[in-house]
Amino acid sequence: MKNESGFTLVELLITIVVASILLAFAVPAFNSFVQNNRIASQSNELISAMAIARSEAIKRKVSITVCNSSDSATCSGGWNQGWLAFIDTDNDGTVDTGETILRVWGGFSGGSTITTVPAGVSTVLFDRLGGANNTVVFQLRIPNCRGNKARNITLRTTGSIETTTAAC
Repeated sequence: MKNESGFTLVELLITIVVASILLAFAVPAFNSFVQNNRIASQSNELISAMAIARSEAIKRKVSITVCNSSDSATCSGGWNQGWLAFIDTDNDGTVDTGETILRVWGGFSGGSTITTVPAGVSTVLFDRLGGANNTVVFQLRIPNCRGNKARNITLRTTGSIETTTAAC
């Protein structure tokens, strides 16, 4: 008689049950991991946009404006759709003929939202010394957010940026 090796049906069922139990614990933790990474990368993108604009204003000794932009060419739409930084020679917060767009950022994917406090802020102007024209809190929220996964990004008139976690 041949010696055959392999799994019995009982061993296979026990393996499937153990794997199912492990997955039941791993999937929620993985979702939390994905949410943490998404909110961190999206907040870092907005922070880097503000830091680049401030740096360019100081380096070039000119006013740089960051504004929300839905078409990557004008200040229009909402922060969710994207934003751009440009040299604002007349300090009016709009991209005029002759003003140079320095960089464009696309909007967030996955349904994330950005609101501002005070409400309706669509531009931030950095002067040649790196100061911002007003204090703004950008509230970044991701869909299906739970707990303290949201972020508040505070831009102060000094040009400094602070990030805090917030309740969803």
